[in-house]
Amino acid sequence: MKPAPTEPRDKAKHWAQTDERGSLLGILFLLYSFKLLGATVCKLFMSPVLLYFYLFNGTARSNLKAYLVRLNAYFPAAPEASQWHVLKIFFNFGFGIVDRMAAWQGKVSKFKLTKVNNQVFLDLRNKNQGAVIVVSHVGNFEVSRMASGANKGAVFNVFMHTKNAKKFTQAIKKFNPEYALSVIQGDAMNMQMAIELKEKVEAGEFVVIAGDRIPVNNEKGVVEVDFLGEAAKVPIGPYVLAKVLGCPLIGLFCTKQGAGYQVVFESLANKISFGRNNKQLVLQQHAQHYIHTLERQLKLAPLQWYNFHDFWHKE
Repeated sequence: MKPAPTEPRDKAKHWAQTDERGSLLGILFLLYSFKLLGATVCKLFMSPVLLYFYLFNGTARSNLKAYLVRLNAYFPAAPEASQWHVLKIFFNFGFGIVDRMAAWQGKVSKFKLTKVNNQVFLDLRNKNQGAVIVVSHVGNFEVSRMASGANKGAVFNVFMHTKNAKKFTQAIKKFNPEYALSVIQGDAMNMQMAIELKEKVEAGEFVVIAGDRIPVNNEKGVVEVDFLGEAAKVPIGPYVLAKVLGCPLIGLFCTKQGAGYQVVFESLANKISFGRNNKQLVLQQHAQHYIHTLERQLKLAPLQWYNFHDFWHKE
């Protein structure tokens, strides 16, 4: 399939170099408006903020439109690349944060959850077997994380790069002090951390890492895959981590469907192994397999793509 045409753009920033927007007071205001006044009022307060970001973040608008152009070329029934659909992605993202607030407060019972392939997760829990879980910036992982943890007592250790979102992270800690306990800085991986993670996995805990964000300060930690008909770079971190920890690798997606959420588990590998000679080939195959699962989710939830940077940027 031919790649969708895109307009040339200036050299793009790495996603982790994107400056954080909004003030700490503003973020706290939205968090506590939800806590005190509820989701509907919070969304009313948030709407002009989302409109502001849409109007004054031309780079994000351009990147989202480029995504929709590719998506529509790959899946002809997908929404067209219009500014209306770009705006809807902004609002879906913002209103998804409100749902995260509910999840952080333990109010996951308010969501109607439809689970697909849930046995993949249950089998691991029944065996007290940990795993590496690959997530993406599609949908709302936090809802599924809180629901799974509340129902089955599962523990999730989440790799997250928070250095370009310090104000948001600071606000969340005030809102939910336990939030920081399960967060591992994305660039904190070393031998000691690997030993600690292996112990956690052996104790039945889960390690969560994004499969759609290239690593910070590690240009070699990527492979090239075909994504929506065009070459894109994705991280090798999830697959190397599963190999180092000697554990299964599963995918997890959580997308808004109507008034509820659909949670999808994908068994990606029972075990990953490779040697020096076939390392790149094996990593590329696993990454491509994951990206195909991501494409299927985008077909179901095309306006829940929350990578606002230039995903297909070529040097």
